[in-house]
Amino acid sequence: MDIRDIEKIIDQAHESNVVFKTGKRQTTYDLITSFEDMCSLILMGAVLNPLALNQLVDQMDALNMALYWTDQLCQNDQGEKINIDISEERYNNCCILLKEHAFPYSTICSGYIAYSRKRFEATVEGNCVTFNHKDEQNKSAWSDIIREQSESSLFELASIFNPIKLMQASEELKKQISVEEGAICYSLNGEVLDAFSEVAQKQWDASKTLPGDWKFDLFTLEEYKEFWISIATLCYIHLFSCYSISDPLIRVKNSTIIQDRESIIDYVVSQTSLEKAKVATIIEYITYNPKKKNVDIMYQPIVDLGENGLVLAPILFMGSRPERNLLSVVSTMRDKEYSKEVNDLEELMVSELASFVDSPNIVMHKQLRKDLPDIDFAVLDVTTRSAMVCETKWFAAADSAKEVYAKEDEITHGCQQVDDIMSYALNNREYFFDQVFGVSDGETIDLFGCVVAKHNIRTQHKYVPVIDLKRLEELFSSHSLNRVFHMVRNHEYELEVPEEAILTHQDVFYAGFKFRIPAICYGSEFDF
Repeated sequence: MDIRDIEKIIDQAHESNVVFKTGKRQTTYDLITSFEDMCSLILMGAVLNPLALNQLVDQMDALNMALYWTDQLCQNDQGEKINIDISEERYNNCCILLKEHAFPYSTICSGYIAYSRKRFEATVEGNCVTFNHKDEQNKSAWSDIIREQSESSLFELASIFNPIKLMQASEELKKQISVEEGAICYSLNGEVLDAFSEVAQKQWDASKTLPGDWKFDLFTLEEYKEFWISIATLCYIHLFSCYSISDPLIRVKNSTIIQDRESIIDYVVSQTSLEKAKVATIIEYITYNPKKKNVDIMYQPIVDLGENGLVLAPILFMGSRPERNLLSVVSTMRDKEYSKEVNDLEELMVSELASFVDSPNIVMHKQLRKDLPDIDFAVLDVTTRSAMVCETKWFAAADSAKEVYAKEDEITHGCQQVDDIMSYALNNREYFFDQVFGVSDGETIDLFGCVVAKHNIRTQHKYVPVIDLKRLEELFSSHSLNRVFHMVRNHEYELEVPEEAILTHQDVFYAGFKFRIPAICYGSEFDF
């Protein structure tokens, strides 16, 4: 069977699922409620098995796919009041859809996306589809994956919390909790708010990368930070309140926060210095829109259920990298300020490069010719008569296959810019080195170029090296200038696969097929 024929089969495997037999808003609510309760159980289990935290990311991917299907398959139910009392059967059906359909399908999608982008090749043997990297493909992808994993850890995030203060706040919170007509009610005093607000603040700080004075067209980064911390604080409090309830039916019913828009706006205004209009604008920005290209529930974690109000799933806030997720939304909004800020950040990257390169022969933002890109950064080692030119690219970290490949195209453009500069330089070395560095006898100077990226997005260019800014800083701090040139030029900067890890395949079973997708595995193999 052809791989595209198999793709058609798996694309249709979920269409008759019973979950999609209700209206769009009801299904959306039921899926979010089931997701939230499943994740809260994972968090409980993580007390005994911290590795269980990795399942949270899997469930977020599953929810995103399930909501996409909901928009495609369910009938509109505007004007109808949703039922917040999810039945045990409905809950089980939603959990099965998320675990046995949406998650494996989203994983398989990454293989098909790589195949369509000609990054993978595929073989079909019976009901088994095996994806593999192409032989000629740049192998730097593994290095990037290892680096990304080392920089983003749920365990590291958990370690910054103050457990004693949280326990004290939780005990105080329990005194404020009651159940009235099946609804969990709690009052928020200063001690409780301060403790959980500190957790939210630390969560923001743990993944922060941008200057605090950044601004967008409709609000500043500092204003969004205030908004996010106030909402995340409420989410932490709500989740801990649910944990205090022993009745699983009440816990599931109350797993999400449902409030009308005005109530949420008033709450944020009461906890921040923001005006109502600003809060309303931010809410609109991060309200889920299934029609939006490359939408992700993690980027827009507030769901509008019309006259039923807004629904917030605490895990979507508690498990997020808020600054990075906001950038994913803003970057699609044709935000003029954002474009200016990215340019400014690339200039900051150049300044940062200059700060950790120990050489007097540094050139920044050098114009060559009107039809050529400027040299962002260049450095000359007069001792060994060698030089490096760098094109800089700033990105927010990518967290999906689609984002990786979209930004990879920008990296490829940067590689082409380096190629253009190199062609210009090699056509007349004497003139180039005099123009750029003010030195003569350029014919004997060895020159190469690279792309330096903030959050390197895997490149497919065979000749131009692409290195992460942080990794380049590590090299310059521990090696001579010429040694760094050699390591970058020969891709020796790439991280080695750890001894406890193996390059293998992730086996995913779905719709009667087995899909084998390249992966790094720590420990034993994993099946889905």
